[in-house]
Amino acid sequence: MELTKRYYSISEVAQMFEMNISKLRYWEEQFPSLNPKRDRGGDRKYTQDDIKHLQEIIEIIDGQGYTIEGAKNALQKKKRKKNEHQAVIDTLESLKAFLVRLRNDIDEEGEQLTINN
Repeated sequence: MELTKRYYSISEVAQMFEMNISKLRYWEEQFPSLNPKRDRGGDRKYTQDDIKHLQEIIEIIDGQGYTIEGAKNALQKKKRKKNEHQAVIDTLESLKAFLVRLRNDIDEEGEQLTINN
């Protein structure tokens, strides 16, 4: 599914996934992470990220056969795992930045030595 607009109405999203608007509203209640923005009139405006998250929920429930409670647990587990991976990524990025600074300092020292000799 190719998304081209910045925001989609609830009826457009319901049509994309061939579901009732009421089911979409119910899932918003059940999955707090599915929380589309609202405009001044109170109408829901789904972003591309909201739609991707909804696709993930649909895959877990319809594709993998989870109950709503099971899907909530699966999403929480995935989020925890992602956070653990992010901590490792952050540490590696910090280490990389340190090594780049160290390399630059060594290069500068080398240039200083050749200039002074």
